[in-house]
Amino acid sequence: MTHIQLAEILTFLGLDLAEAAQLMGVSTRTLRRWLEGEEIPGPAQAALRAWHQLHSRHLAWKPDAISIFENDQAQLERARLHAREVSGLIKAVEARGGPKNPWSVNIAKGAATFGPFEIGFYHLQNGGFSLSGYRRKDSSPDLVRDKPYLEDAAYSIGMAFSKAAESQAALRNVAEYVRKHSTAFVVDGPQRLSATESKRRQRDIELVASKIDDLADLSGKGNANHLQFEELLNQLHDLGFFPTIELVSAVAKSMV
Repeated sequence: MTHIQLAEILTFLGLDLAEAAQLMGVSTRTLRRWLEGEEIPGPAQAALRAWHQLHSRHLAWKPDAISIFENDQAQLERARLHAREVSGLIKAVEARGGPKNPWSVNIAKGAATFGPFEIGFYHLQNGGFSLSGYRRKDSSPDLVRDKPYLEDAAYSIGMAFSKAAESQAALRNVAEYVRKHSTAFVVDGPQRLSATESKRRQRDIELVASKIDDLADLSGKGNANHLQFEELLNQLHDLGFFPTIELVSAVAKSMV
């Protein structure tokens, strides 16, 4: 990794010098030397590449806020290791063509199932996940024999979290756009609305924006679907408001 690539990754991750140094467990002076061209150690490169991959997939990679606030380097190191493990697992599964079996993932219940398998997972404070254990209905668990299944399950869980985060962001963008342009509605017929009626229409449009924000919260927990968004979109259309095609398509892409 070159110093130019390092700068590009830090920009992509939205990290300033101090925050990046803290997350990597080095001093700002050391990080500055890397940015000036000094060789970047392998562990730091591995962490940065893992963060880049997870961030590009809308997967959580930052440690929890408490660890960052208290500068708990032991916990930060565990978070770095976890990010590298998840990133490595994604690469391994995709290298063999993706998961071989159709796992069903329920983020709300913290469980993934396929055939006789049921795998549990915890929600981490940073928005990610950690496997909690598994069982088989047809036989006793065997970590060696079942490893490919567990890897596929972890990958499928990761992609479910990725989709949830992507849809949450897409819904947030729609809500923000609606709220920002709530006065830009159309009215059927030649008659203009009075000032009071216009204010009421704007308020109703902003109320739908709040409902979209609520749906975004549910989406991040895996509890939302595209039909719910379509209902809110129809409400906006009835009010004479039409979000851009790009915003609506982004929601559809992430939720369907």
